[in-house]
Amino acid sequence: MRVDLSCHKHHVLFAAALVAAALLGPLSGNGWASGSAPPDPHAEAEEEDTGPSASGVRGVELGEFNIQMFRPIPSRKDHVTFNLYATIREEDFKEFQRLYKRRRHKVRDQIIVATRLVAIEDYDDPELKYFRRRILLRLRRTMPELRIDDIQINDFTLTAQST
Repeated sequence: MRVDLSCHKHHVLFAAALVAAALLGPLSGNGWASGSAPPDPHAEAEEEDTGPSASGVRGVELGEFNIQMFRPIPSRKDHVTFNLYATIREEDFKEFQRLYKRRRHKVRDQIIVATRLVAIEDYDDPELKYFRRRILLRLRRTMPELRIDDIQINDFTLTAQST
């Protein structure tokens, strides 16, 4: 008696792929698990350029961030949203554009890590100095070739929920 298992093998592989996608999808720390779509890797860089200013700096949009953090000790879930901009000197702008296209995902990852490392008390500062400084230092340490002068945060919201 012979049993043809070739069709069965394809069903098992398909089921394994579905299980892997279901398990690994929510675990990815890419910052868009909150419902926004992932960036298209083939799309041109869409950083918003504010143009040169009288002071010789340009503002570049680094993205909109929607980050959730679970803190087990106080049993709390924090939700932070903000738009982030970098200020770049005019003479460094062309080089920044060239490098940023290839390092966009690493920049995003470093911003997410910096956001998750900040204590909730540090968000009380109305100018968010410590938070901005932590992001800037992390970007400068991991990618010194990106010459970012300062970081600006716009439309910041923080929601803390006890669980």
